[in-house]
Amino acid sequence: MTTAYAKKRRILPLIAAAICNIILICNALSAQEYADNLTPLKGFSVTIDAGATYAGKTHANFYSGVPENTNTIERVIHSEAYGEAIWNNLVDQGMISPSAIQTYKQLKVAEYANMRYSITYQFGIGFRYDFEESNTALFARFDYSKLTAKGGFNLYSGASTSTLSNVNQYISCGIWGTESRTYIDLGMSKAIPIGPILHFVADIGLNINHIRVQSNDMEIGGATYSILDIWGGEYPMMNSQSYEYYQTGIGFGVFVAPCLRLMLPGSMAADLGVSCYYNKINLPKYNDFAPQFTLFVRFILNNL
Repeated sequence: MTTAYAKKRRILPLIAAAICNIILICNALSAQEYADNLTPLKGFSVTIDAGATYAGKTHANFYSGVPENTNTIERVIHSEAYGEAIWNNLVDQGMISPSAIQTYKQLKVAEYANMRYSITYQFGIGFRYDFEESNTALFARFDYSKLTAKGGFNLYSGASTSTLSNVNQYISCGIWGTESRTYIDLGMSKAIPIGPILHFVADIGLNINHIRVQSNDMEIGGATYSILDIWGGEYPMMNSQSYEYYQTGIGFGVFVAPCLRLMLPGSMAADLGVSCYYNKINLPKYNDFAPQFTLFVRFILNNL
């Protein structure tokens, strides 16, 4: 997970580097050369975008493992298939008191996680049609991102403590979940020239999204266990049959995206902006509307 997080942190510098390279290219051309090579956007274009996205924590608690969720911590720690191994591992490491917690069925969560999504990547392709006379365009865009929600929960250790310290009273455990999201944005764009090469642009439209849960794991005593429900809601036994069960949902919402457009030679342009979504992500019991923000760079390839 540390390696994945490091990769995600490199997204923003890459976006900044792309914008700097565009500016350096433009500065390398003389003013007259640059003006001679600029043409307004008109007709059909292909767009390519990449950026960093941050989703609100509203839907992240789907992965917290609370008893009301689809995927629960108790279903695993109190199960015949996994509970004994978890209990033995904690006893062997001296993390629980076997005299106080005598079986895996006595393992108890002291505090559940408050989950949050990490910043991640988003990329996609789109199509647009520009009306030159009015500086407006209609577009359809298709984007993909993979999100990770992270948090931590505590198990009771059963260890006795003094009134002045709670050291060893709890066992700190990690929990996380991953999901993929596919977005379809349908909307309209309006450009307002603010200089020879710069335009202010506002996008507005509707969003349709599809989510697929890929994993929901927890770490207890250095060992990792999946809490993804593949047992039809039952506690897994030694000989339990697992099911090919997909946790998916289709949602919708609206978005607005202010950005700056840099006109480029050769019937091209580059946008730098922020997409602000207010979306319904359709996960069981976590299907409220919530905000999501994406910082993006978009290249427009006109008249291909």
